Amino acid sequence: FQFGRRKMNMTETITRHELPKHFDGYYEMKGVKNIVQNSFEKTDEKITKWTCTNTFHFKGLMNLIAPFMKDNFRHQSWIIMKNFKGYCEYTVIQ
Repeated sequence: FQFGRRKMNMTETITRHELPKHFDGYYEMKGVKNIVQNSFEKTDEKITKWTCTNTFHFKGLMNLIAPFMKDNFRHQSWIIMKNFKGYCEYTVIQ
């Protein structure tokens, strides 16, 4: 995983793979565990509501730094969601 110029190792563990309704898992890297719950609900013929819940757990030094980085975590989650949305919309159109 690359965040700006920093490269980080991250492990993904899938805990629930029930597409098209649910896809959950967690992501771990040094000092951080991010539990992610995704649910997808059809609201119209061509519209899907995506709900994504993130819960972060911190250890060690990250436990001290994380409160000051709250906006960074939100922004990065938003970027990932935006990219995934674009991928899905492009894939469906093709």
